Amino acid sequence: MTVLISALSSTRVRPEFDGQSLRVPGFIVPLEFGATEKHVTRFFLVPYFGACIHVPPPPPNQIIYAEYDKGFVLESLYDPYWISGVLTTSLTENDTATSAYSIKVERVAPYTE
Repeated sequence: MTVLISALSSTRVRPEFDGQSLRVPGFIVPLEFGATEKHVTRFFLVPYFGACIHVPPPPPNQIIYAEYDKGFVLESLYDPYWISGVLTTSLTENDTATSAYSIKVERVAPYTE
């Protein structure tokens, strides 16, 4: 049981990703909005739909806290997106979840393979 609890709260990160410019897919969990409720400026990027909405959330090392000052219109929580930007290994705690990574978003695009 201790191993399971440890895995669900892991903040172990891949230090080689710190400061890297990358593109990563995931689902959006909105945290802050701009001009309208659909104009998202701060969010968690999570690996699967419904993460952070259902308890427990994914481990912190599977969640990315994202800041996108420009913001974008989120049409649906069900759709995955590609997020591009510079990743950092930094802990962000929120009432919704805790993330072990953060990204300064440069681009958001609908997910396509």
